[in-house]
Amino acid sequence: MMSVQVGDFVDLAARSRELGCRVPARLALLPGNFSTAANVGECVFHPATPHIRSAWQSVGFEDEGPGSESGAGVGHDRNSPGIPDRAPRGSHGESIPLVAFLGASLLAGPEWRLAVALGMVSRVLALHPTCAGPWEVRFDAVVERPNAHGYACIEYQGDAYGIVALCTDVRRVWADK
Repeated sequence: MMSVQVGDFVDLAARSRELGCRVPARLALLPGNFSTAANVGECVFHPATPHIRSAWQSVGFEDEGPGSESGAGVGHDRNSPGIPDRAPRGSHGESIPLVAFLGASLLAGPEWRLAVALGMVSRVLALHPTCAGPWEVRFDAVVERPNAHGYACIEYQGDAYGIVALCTDVRRVWADK
């Protein structure tokens, strides 16, 4: 069963500064508990994060998020030294979704970039061994609203292959609808 909900998200720029990590502008993978972690050491990435980073990198996309190779070593994933590897659970035992940031600056480039980025997320989640299966994934798209109007979060649960269809929802946020 597929579920899509759109709501507000914390001020990503302010929260990034609070945690001491760089502020993404275009495309980034975020810890699944980015908005609730008490400090940078509590940040937990979905286990598929390094695989999506690799897929994005193969087509020239740079992950600008915390814990990426070019960013500060934040939270846990296999590319972040010094942070113990843990199961993808938050401090209260809730499962941690894969979270991707999609900046409004993506509007300035070719339209296909959004579909390719989400398509790669879909493919990796469908094939990643730690996922329950391609029909049961959790994915949050944090979308920057244009003209400094904050951030929206599109929460998706369902078939991994349905993630690409979120392009329509992301474009609605960018169109401020």
